[in-house]
Amino acid sequence: MGFSSTVVPPGGLVVVTGVNGFLGSHIANGLLRLGYKVRGTVRSVDKAAWMKEAIAERHPSANFDAVVVPDVTATGAWDEVVKGVDGIIHVAGDMSFGADPNKVVTPMVKAVRNLLETAAKSKDPPVKRFVFTSSNQAALNRTFGKEFTIDGSIWNESAVEAAWKPPPYEPDRIWDVYSALKTQSEQEIWRFGREEKPEFIINSVLPCFNVGPIFHPKQSGSTAKWVMDFWKDPGHYAPLQGFGASYFINVEDTALLHISALIHEDVKNERLFGFAETFNFNSWLGIFRQLDLSRAWPADDPGQQQDLSKVDDRRELELLKRFGQIGWTNFHDSVRKNCLESRL
Repeated sequence: MGFSSTVVPPGGLVVVTGVNGFLGSHIANGLLRLGYKVRGTVRSVDKAAWMKEAIAERHPSANFDAVVVPDVTATGAWDEVVKGVDGIIHVAGDMSFGADPNKVVTPMVKAVRNLLETAAKSKDPPVKRFVFTSSNQAALNRTFGKEFTIDGSIWNESAVEAAWKPPPYEPDRIWDVYSALKTQSEQEIWRFGREEKPEFIINSVLPCFNVGPIFHPKQSGSTAKWVMDFWKDPGHYAPLQGFGASYFINVEDTALLHISALIHEDVKNERLFGFAETFNFNSWLGIFRQLDLSRAWPADDPGQQQDLSKVDDRRELELLKRFGQIGWTNFHDSVRKNCLESRL
């Protein structure tokens, strides 16, 4: 890989918030593999300890630290974190899937604003890049059986409206609240860029359903945990069956898109979409049967629908190619690694 056109060259110090999470850990792992220094943030001393152990196992001589930021909304929470850093990848978010947007959306929008303001004040050296982990849910709710094109101008305003309807806050709105969280948090970074005009460049990454190996046994595992639960117990299929159709992306591909948004000079003010291939419940069954014929997997669900949306991914594929990767990591290989290489 050539670094001639990189704004943050190897050896630079990068903050990865939420480094103990499924995606954050893979981003840190990718950065360290490429020669970067990483300062990760976590919310407890325990998480810092096991994350340091996990990184030391893979990169014994790497320059990695995990610092505790218990309240990401507190004044001054990020002051020490951003000192001396070249770039920030903000992955941390609320994964509680709560139904009250006042408790989920409002604090996290405040947190991202807090971090942006702190980064803008950092001058020695100045922060060069700010990358935000968004989601496909910030663009739209999943739509089945309908052909249409997704592009960078689309926002999930319908979810925002549904999330902020008057109470009671019942469990049936948790996906709208999660989508509003990602939508409004991402909109906040672009608003900050327009209004405050910081010295650093802002980019965002919108991944779909992340699949790949879980980094550490103490991780919640995010979507990879749904896959593992079904893989370990063929009777535990309701979550994936109910989730239905979507696009997926390999978690390591998602990490590379974040790293590209951080380091490549020509990636400026972009929303990068992590949409590799489509799947539905029957897709999991097909791979699982290939991996282990001896288990009594459920029958295919004839009622499963298809995600027919389209995304122009030429830009994302070109960025992956800069790391020596041709195309997205396919569904079969991603699921196989998820099932057979997760640390549990």
